[in-house]
Amino acid sequence: MTFSVGRVCKKVAGRESGKLCVVVSESDGHFVLIDGEVKRRNCNRNHLEPLNVKVDIKENADTKGVLSALQNAGFEVQGRKESTGKTVGTKHVKIRKVKEKKVEKKDEKKEKKEKKEEKKEKKEEKEEKIEEKK
Repeated sequence: MTFSVGRVCKKVAGRESGKLCVVVSESDGHFVLIDGEVKRRNCNRNHLEPLNVKVDIKENADTKGVLSALQNAGFEVQGRKESTGKTVGTKHVKIRKVKEKKVEKKDEKKEKKEKKEEKKEKKEEKEEKIEEKK
């Protein structure tokens, strides 16, 4: 069976094995461009199992068109898993946890230094008093 544009296939290798895909365009050699329930990418023909179904799509069709063609052909399509990031306008932004800066530690260090200096001064004063008594 040929891997022409619109051929519905099932992935048999890789992390996306068992998912449906459609041949979007033919590449050189043993590779074809696929899309559907899988990420749009070039795939080796040996990693695909062609089914007897062919959908009517144009070459290099977009993902939405491929998914709707699969649904029209009678397949239950789950689509791809959406990312958990937040989109701002057209830019994808990944949400990260920010560490809180501790200003108190700096203040505590300053206080400790001041206390040490005060203790030194008191010691020196005591030593001076002891020397004066002698």
